Amino acid sequence: MKVLVMGAGAVGSVVGGFLAEAGHAVSLVGRERYMEAIRQHGLKIGGIWGEHHVSNLHTLLSVAEIEEKSIPLILITTKSFDTEEATSQVLPLVGGDTLVISLQNGLGNVETISRLVGDERTVGGRVMFGVELEREGHFLVTVCADRVMLGSPSARVPQERIAEVATAFTQAGIPAEATPHIQRFIWGKVLYNCCLNALSALLDTSYGELGEYPETREIIAAVISEVFALAQRRGVDLGFSSPAAYQEVFFNRLLPDTYSHHSSMLQDVKQGKKTEINAINGAVVRLGEEEGIATPANWLLTRLVQARERLSGGR
Repeated sequence: MKVLVMGAGAVGSVVGGFLAEAGHAVSLVGRERYMEAIRQHGLKIGGIWGEHHVSNLHTLLSVAEIEEKSIPLILITTKSFDTEEATSQVLPLVGGDTLVISLQNGLGNVETISRLVGDERTVGGRVMFGVELEREGHFLVTVCADRVMLGSPSARVPQERIAEVATAFTQAGIPAEATPHIQRFIWGKVLYNCCLNALSALLDTSYGELGEYPETREIIAAVISEVFALAQRRGVDLGFSSPAAYQEVFFNRLLPDTYSHHSSMLQDVKQGKKTEINAINGAVVRLGEEEGIATPANWLLTRLVQARERLSGGR
Protein backbone atom coordinates (compact mmCIF):
# COMPACT_ATOMS: atom_id res chain seq x y z
CA MET A 1 0.00 0.00 0.00
CA LYS A 2 1.20 3.50 -0.85
CA VAL A 3 1.13 5.84 2.15
CA LEU A 4 1.80 9.57 2.46
CA VAL A 5 2.56 11.05 5.87
CA MET A 6 1.89 14.78 5.73
CA GLY A 7 3.72 16.62 8.50
CA ALA A 8 6.18 13.92 9.54
CA GLY A 9 7.22 15.02 13.00
CA ALA A 10 7.40 12.68 15.97
CA VAL A 11 4.18 10.68 15.63
CA GLY A 12 4.12 10.82 11.83
CA SER A 13 7.70 9.60 11.51
CA VAL A 14 7.12 6.68 13.87
CA VAL A 15 3.91 5.58 12.14
CA GLY A 16 5.48 5.99 8.71
CA GLY A 17 8.63 4.20 9.80
CA PHE A 18 6.79 1.16 11.14
CA LEU A 19 4.59 0.94 8.02
CA ALA A 20 7.65 1.17 5.77
CA GLU A 21 9.44 -1.49 7.80
CA ALA A 22 6.40 -3.73 7.23
CA GLY A 23 6.76 -3.34 3.46
CA HIS A 24 4.47 -0.44 2.60
CA ALA A 25 5.64 2.29 0.20
CA VAL A 26 5.81 5.28 2.52
CA SER A 27 6.58 8.91 1.68
CA LEU A 28 7.27 11.40 4.47
CA VAL A 29 6.72 15.13 3.97
CA GLY A 30 8.36 17.17 6.69
CA ARG A 31 10.83 19.84 7.67
CA GLU A 32 14.12 19.93 5.83
CA ARG A 33 16.42 19.14 8.77
CA TYR A 34 14.39 16.06 9.71
CA MET A 35 13.99 14.80 6.15
CA GLU A 36 17.67 15.35 5.35
CA ALA A 37 18.75 13.39 8.43
CA ILE A 38 16.47 10.49 7.50
CA ARG A 39 17.60 10.62 3.88
CA GLN A 40 21.27 10.40 4.86
CA HIS A 41 21.17 8.06 7.84
CA GLY A 42 17.76 6.38 7.83
CA LEU A 43 15.04 6.73 10.44
CA LYS A 44 15.92 5.42 13.88
CA ILE A 45 13.16 4.54 16.35
CA GLY A 46 13.88 3.40 19.88
CA GLY A 47 12.02 3.03 23.15
CA ILE A 48 9.33 0.67 24.38
CA TRP A 49 8.62 -0.83 20.93
CA GLY A 50 12.22 -1.90 20.37
CA GLU A 51 15.06 -0.60 18.25
CA HIS A 52 14.41 -0.01 14.56
CA HIS A 53 16.46 1.41 11.69
CA VAL A 54 14.31 2.13 8.63
CA SER A 55 16.07 3.02 5.39
CA ASN A 56 13.37 2.49 2.73
CA LEU A 57 11.48 5.76 3.26
CA HIS A 58 10.88 8.36 0.57
CA THR A 59 11.55 11.76 2.17
CA LEU A 60 10.13 14.95 0.68
CA LEU A 61 9.90 18.63 1.52
CA SER A 62 6.70 19.21 -0.46
CA VAL A 63 3.86 17.20 -1.99
CA ALA A 64 4.75 18.92 -5.29
CA GLU A 65 7.62 16.40 -5.52
CA ILE A 66 5.16 13.47 -5.70
CA GLU A 67 4.46 12.13 -9.20
CA GLU A 68 1.50 9.85 -8.38
CA LYS A 69 -1.96 11.13 -9.31
CA SER A 70 -3.56 9.60 -6.22
CA ILE A 71 -2.42 7.89 -3.02
CA PRO A 72 -4.66 5.37 -1.23
CA LEU A 73 -3.75 6.39 2.33
CA ILE A 74 -2.83 9.91 3.46
CA LEU A 75 -2.02 10.49 7.13
CA ILE A 76 -2.29 14.06 8.42
CA THR A 77 0.08 14.36 11.39
CA THR A 78 0.70 18.11 11.49
CA LYS A 79 -0.05 20.34 14.45
CA SER A 80 -3.74 21.22 14.62
CA PHE A 81 -3.21 24.82 13.50
CA ASP A 82 -1.74 23.54 10.20
CA THR A 83 -4.54 21.10 9.37
CA GLU A 84 -6.28 23.21 6.74
CA GLU A 85 -3.06 24.10 4.94
CA ALA A 86 -1.78 20.51 5.01
CA THR A 87 -5.07 19.10 3.72
CA SER A 88 -5.24 21.71 0.97
CA GLN A 89 -1.75 20.71 -0.17
CA VAL A 90 -2.61 17.02 -0.51
CA LEU A 91 -5.86 17.59 -2.42
CA PRO A 92 -4.24 16.85 -5.82
CA LEU A 93 -3.34 13.39 -4.49
CA VAL A 94 -6.84 12.53 -3.27
CA GLY A 95 -8.50 10.04 -5.58
CA GLY A 96 -11.80 8.21 -5.45
CA ASP A 97 -10.46 5.46 -3.17
CA THR A 98 -8.23 7.66 -0.98
CA LEU A 99 -8.65 7.74 2.78
CA VAL A 100 -7.37 10.80 4.65
CA ILE A 101 -6.74 10.05 8.33
CA SER A 102 -6.17 12.60 11.08
CA LEU A 103 -3.67 11.36 13.67
CA GLN A 104 -3.64 14.64 15.58
CA ASN A 105 -4.40 16.21 18.92
CA GLY A 106 -7.35 18.49 19.56
CA LEU A 107 -10.83 19.20 18.33
CA GLY A 108 -11.75 20.42 14.85
CA ASN A 109 -9.18 18.53 12.75
CA VAL A 110 -11.57 15.92 11.38
CA GLU A 111 -14.16 18.57 10.56
CA THR A 112 -11.58 20.61 8.63
CA ILE A 113 -10.38 17.59 6.66
CA SER A 114 -13.94 16.49 5.92
CA ARG A 115 -14.88 19.92 4.61
CA LEU A 116 -12.04 19.74 2.09
CA VAL A 117 -12.02 16.07 0.99
CA GLY A 118 -15.52 14.90 1.88
CA ASP A 119 -17.03 12.76 4.64
CA GLU A 120 -16.67 9.63 2.52
CA ARG A 121 -12.86 9.93 2.58
CA THR A 122 -12.30 11.23 6.11
CA VAL A 123 -11.23 9.05 9.04
CA GLY A 124 -10.51 10.22 12.56
CA GLY A 125 -7.72 8.73 14.63
CA ARG A 126 -6.99 8.67 18.35
CA VAL A 127 -3.32 8.18 19.27
CA MET A 128 -2.34 7.25 22.82
CA PHE A 129 1.36 6.58 22.46
CA GLY A 130 3.98 9.21 23.17
CA VAL A 131 7.07 10.03 21.13
CA GLU A 132 9.99 12.27 21.99
CA LEU A 133 12.68 13.58 19.66
CA GLU A 134 16.13 12.29 20.58
CA ARG A 135 17.77 14.13 17.70
CA GLU A 136 17.05 14.72 14.01
CA GLY A 137 15.96 11.41 12.50
CA HIS A 138 15.94 9.58 15.84
CA PHE A 139 12.73 9.22 17.87
CA LEU A 140 11.87 7.43 21.12
CA VAL A 141 8.48 5.86 21.80
CA THR A 142 8.24 6.57 25.51
CA VAL A 143 4.76 5.42 26.54
CA CYS A 144 1.64 3.70 25.20
CA ALA A 145 -1.61 3.91 27.16
CA ASP A 146 -3.89 2.29 24.57
CA ARG A 147 -4.32 1.25 20.95
CA VAL A 148 -4.70 3.66 18.04
CA MET A 149 -8.43 3.94 17.36
CA LEU A 150 -9.68 4.66 13.84
CA GLY A 151 -13.20 5.50 12.71
CA SER A 152 -15.48 7.49 10.44
CA PRO A 153 -17.23 10.35 12.31
CA SER A 154 -19.89 10.51 9.60
CA ALA A 155 -20.19 6.70 9.28
CA ARG A 156 -19.81 7.20 5.51
CA VAL A 157 -16.51 5.31 5.25
CA PRO A 158 -17.17 1.54 5.19
CA GLN A 159 -16.11 -0.09 8.42
CA GLU A 160 -14.27 -2.85 6.56
CA ARG A 161 -11.99 -0.29 4.88
CA ILE A 162 -11.10 1.23 8.23
CA ALA A 163 -10.53 -2.25 9.64
CA GLU A 164 -8.05 -2.94 6.82
CA VAL A 165 -6.02 0.11 7.81
CA ALA A 166 -6.16 -0.86 11.50
CA THR A 167 -4.92 -4.33 10.58
CA ALA A 168 -2.04 -2.85 8.57
CA PHE A 169 -1.07 -0.70 11.57
CA THR A 170 -1.23 -3.67 13.95
CA GLN A 171 0.74 -5.96 11.67
CA ALA A 172 3.39 -3.24 11.41
CA GLY A 173 3.74 -3.15 15.20
CA ILE A 174 1.38 -0.27 16.08
CA PRO A 175 -1.63 -1.70 17.97
CA ALA A 176 -4.79 -0.33 16.31
CA GLU A 177 -8.52 -1.01 16.11
CA ALA A 178 -11.45 0.22 14.03
CA THR A 179 -14.41 1.67 15.92
CA PRO A 180 -17.85 3.04 14.99
CA HIS A 181 -17.56 5.45 17.95
CA ILE A 182 -14.52 7.51 17.02
CA GLN A 183 -15.89 10.78 18.43
CA ARG A 184 -15.92 9.21 21.89
CA PHE A 185 -12.23 8.42 21.54
CA ILE A 186 -11.27 11.78 20.03
CA TRP A 187 -13.04 13.64 22.83
CA GLY A 188 -11.51 11.22 25.35
CA LYS A 189 -8.03 12.11 24.07
CA VAL A 190 -8.87 15.82 24.26
CA LEU A 191 -10.02 15.32 27.84
CA TYR A 192 -6.76 13.52 28.64
CA ASN A 193 -4.71 16.26 26.96
CA CYS A 194 -6.68 19.03 28.69
CA CYS A 195 -5.72 17.51 32.03
CA LEU A 196 -2.01 17.13 31.31
CA ASN A 197 -0.51 19.08 28.42
CA ALA A 198 -0.88 22.62 29.69
CA LEU A 199 0.12 21.76 33.26
CA SER A 200 3.13 19.79 32.04
CA ALA A 201 4.21 22.76 29.90
CA LEU A 202 3.65 25.33 32.64
CA LEU A 203 5.30 23.35 35.43
CA ASP A 204 8.03 21.72 33.30
CA THR A 205 7.34 18.24 34.57
CA SER A 206 6.26 14.77 33.47
CA TYR A 207 2.67 13.59 33.30
CA GLY A 208 3.03 11.28 36.28
CA GLU A 209 4.32 13.93 38.66
CA LEU A 210 1.17 15.96 38.07
CA GLY A 211 -0.80 13.24 39.87
CA GLU A 212 1.37 13.30 43.00
CA TYR A 213 0.33 16.64 44.49
CA PRO A 214 -3.07 17.75 45.80
CA GLU A 215 -2.78 21.13 44.08
CA THR A 216 -2.39 19.68 40.59
CA ARG A 217 -4.92 16.91 41.23
CA GLU A 218 -7.47 19.57 42.20
CA ILE A 219 -6.86 21.47 38.96
CA ILE A 220 -7.15 18.27 36.94
CA ALA A 221 -10.42 17.39 38.67
CA ALA A 222 -11.83 20.82 37.76
CA VAL A 223 -10.78 20.38 34.12
CA ILE A 224 -12.46 16.96 34.00
CA SER A 225 -15.73 18.32 35.39
CA GLU A 226 -15.80 21.12 32.83
CA VAL A 227 -15.15 18.84 29.85
CA PHE A 228 -17.81 16.38 31.04
CA ALA A 229 -20.37 19.19 31.33
CA LEU A 230 -19.54 20.39 27.81
CA ALA A 231 -19.62 16.89 26.32
CA GLN A 232 -22.99 16.19 27.92
CA ARG A 233 -24.42 19.43 26.51
CA ARG A 234 -23.16 18.55 23.02
CA GLY A 235 -24.40 14.97 23.19
CA VAL A 236 -20.95 13.36 23.23
CA ASP A 237 -20.65 10.07 25.13
CA LEU A 238 -17.25 9.97 26.84
CA GLY A 239 -17.76 6.35 27.87
CA PHE A 240 -17.90 7.06 31.62
CA SER A 241 -20.90 7.52 33.88
CA SER A 242 -19.52 10.57 35.69
CA PRO A 243 -16.44 12.78 36.15
CA ALA A 244 -15.65 10.79 39.30
CA ALA A 245 -15.66 7.53 37.34
CA TYR A 246 -13.22 9.00 34.84
CA GLN A 247 -10.98 10.36 37.60
CA GLU A 248 -10.70 6.85 39.05
CA VAL A 249 -9.39 5.48 35.73
CA PHE A 250 -7.31 8.57 34.97
CA PHE A 251 -5.35 8.65 38.23
CA ASN A 252 -5.08 4.88 38.70
CA ARG A 253 -4.43 3.62 35.15
CA LEU A 254 -3.93 6.29 32.48
CA LEU A 255 -1.50 8.42 34.47
CA PRO A 256 0.71 5.56 35.71
CA ASP A 257 0.89 4.16 32.15
CA THR A 258 2.27 7.47 30.87
CA TYR A 259 4.14 8.52 34.03
CA SER A 260 7.48 9.49 32.48
CA HIS A 261 6.16 11.23 29.37
CA HIS A 262 6.67 14.97 28.82
CA SER A 263 4.08 16.73 26.70
CA SER A 264 4.89 17.97 23.21
CA MET A 265 3.48 21.28 24.42
CA LEU A 266 6.34 21.51 26.89
CA GLN A 267 8.83 20.88 24.10
CA ASP A 268 7.12 23.56 21.99
CA VAL A 269 7.31 26.29 24.63
CA LYS A 270 10.91 25.43 25.40
CA GLN A 271 11.76 25.85 21.72
CA GLY A 272 9.75 29.05 21.32
CA LYS A 273 7.18 27.38 19.05
CA LYS A 274 3.46 27.86 18.77
CA THR A 275 1.52 25.30 20.81
CA GLU A 276 -1.76 23.47 20.17
CA ILE A 277 -3.43 25.00 23.23
CA ASN A 278 -6.21 26.56 21.13
CA ALA A 279 -7.28 23.14 19.85
CA ILE A 280 -7.20 21.54 23.31
CA ASN A 281 -8.11 23.58 26.41
CA GLY A 282 -8.84 26.56 24.18
CA ALA A 283 -11.34 24.53 22.15
CA VAL A 284 -13.14 23.60 25.38
CA VAL A 285 -13.34 27.29 26.29
CA ARG A 286 -14.61 28.27 22.83
CA LEU A 287 -17.26 25.55 22.70
CA GLY A 288 -18.20 26.26 26.31
CA GLU A 289 -18.95 29.85 25.37
CA GLU A 290 -21.14 28.64 22.50
CA GLU A 291 -23.04 26.28 24.78
CA GLY A 292 -23.24 28.51 27.86
CA ILE A 293 -21.00 26.20 29.90
CA ALA A 294 -18.53 27.84 32.31
CA THR A 295 -14.95 26.60 31.85
CA PRO A 296 -12.79 28.68 34.24
CA ALA A 297 -10.07 26.05 34.78
CA ASN A 298 -9.60 25.50 31.06
CA TRP A 299 -9.76 29.26 30.45
CA LEU A 300 -6.97 29.94 32.93
CA LEU A 301 -4.74 27.16 31.58
CA THR A 302 -5.28 28.44 28.05
CA ARG A 303 -4.35 32.00 28.95
CA LEU A 304 -1.28 30.93 30.93
CA VAL A 305 0.07 28.82 28.06
CA GLN A 306 -0.63 31.64 25.61
CA ALA A 307 1.32 33.98 27.91
CA ARG A 308 4.20 31.49 28.13
CA GLU A 309 4.22 31.23 24.34
CA ARG A 310 4.78 34.98 24.17
CA LEU A 311 7.45 34.91 26.84
CA SER A 312 9.21 32.06 25.04
CA GLY A 313 9.05 33.77 21.66
CA GLY A 314 6.28 31.64 20.17
CA ARG A 315 4.35 33.21 17.32
